[in-house]
Amino acid sequence: MTNDPFEDALVYEDELPLSWEVVDALPPVQRLSTINAANEALLRAGEGLEEPLRGNEESHELTQEFQRLDAKLNLVLELLADWLSRQGDLPPALEVRFNGQGISWQSPETPPPDATLRLTLYVCPSFPKPLVLYGRTVQQQDGGPDGVAVARFLALSAGVVEGLERLVFRRHRREVAQLRGQLRVGVDHD
Repeated sequence: MTNDPFEDALVYEDELPLSWEVVDALPPVQRLSTINAANEALLRAGEGLEEPLRGNEESHELTQEFQRLDAKLNLVLELLADWLSRQGDLPPALEVRFNGQGISWQSPETPPPDATLRLTLYVCPSFPKPLVLYGRTVQQQDGGPDGVAVARFLALSAGVVEGLERLVFRRHRREVAQLRGQLRVGVDHD
């Protein structure tokens, strides 16, 4: 197994709130199971928030009503997330890359080599609850205003890995669709 968690894999890149701390060891198995279950639930909830509601023609009115309710709920979540970020509860947004195998980030401070880490990553801006992930530093580079750290995830359940991979795929698909839309707009204006 290579130390590069991004080798031959799709990754998601963005500026997201992230914090990390060095820990002596992974939590006990029972605690890890609880953390993985919470992460799986959060990833499913985020998936539900990100995917548009699809209806059929038979339920057109009901679909429109659900879309109005969905818009209102999204507004409340955005307001809550904005309020929480102003309260200083969220860690700073850092440039991150991640997939189901690992994460890298740029930060003024980086963890030492081969350190066991507890990471909190806020993947859904409108849903201010973090994923709690554990990893081991496989690369780190100090230098310039920011260093770069790479950690391979440890002790993730299959459900968390699959949820992260679906998240990466959805966001990649959205970026491709946006790029295609921009290219179409550029062609239409020529």
